[in-house]
Amino acid sequence: MFRRMMAVLLIAASPAAAFGQDEEMGGWALAQMPNGCMVQATSPQGTMISIWAFAGEQKLAFLLQNRTWNSLRDGKNYALKLDTDAQSWPVDAIARQHIDSDGPGLLFTVEPGSRTNSGFLNAFASSKGMRISQDGRSFDTLPLAGSHGAMASLAKCLAERWSSASATDTDEEPAKKADPAATTI
Repeated sequence: MFRRMMAVLLIAASPAAAFGQDEEMGGWALAQMPNGCMVQATSPQGTMISIWAFAGEQKLAFLLQNRTWNSLRDGKNYALKLDTDAQSWPVDAIARQHIDSDGPGLLFTVEPGSRTNSGFLNAFASSKGMRISQDGRSFDTLPLAGSHGAMASLAKCLAERWSSASATDTDEEPAKKADPAATTI
């Protein structure tokens, strides 16, 4: 599933994707795809954080990548701790070595509103930074300036994709009913 999701993401985030950025998003960029959206930013230490979702999906995917993380073992699960200004959050991430030119990375998902991750997105969007660590070893501390605006833009983008997908489904229904080839006499 990871490879399929990454392939779709990488294809969709090609030059055809529309990237946007505004002042409220700080150093974050927004990519719009036909059925989903992604925001991403890069830390001064070279760690890229990408957050994406597809309209209708229940989870957001978080990908943390850094070219220097060559010691990650492909396919291995890592129990990470994410420290925001307000709280620490445990997440289980899976490592991938060969993703793209941004380097090896760690992927985890968050289901907004779930009991496990209750409050994570709010803490993420309102924090000044997020420390990523495992067993006391720090991977990086990401500055989160503009993350509130980035998450708001991601939510708006997903709502637009959801709305356009629903409109397409509604528009296709009358055509299916009126299709004479589908009627047997």
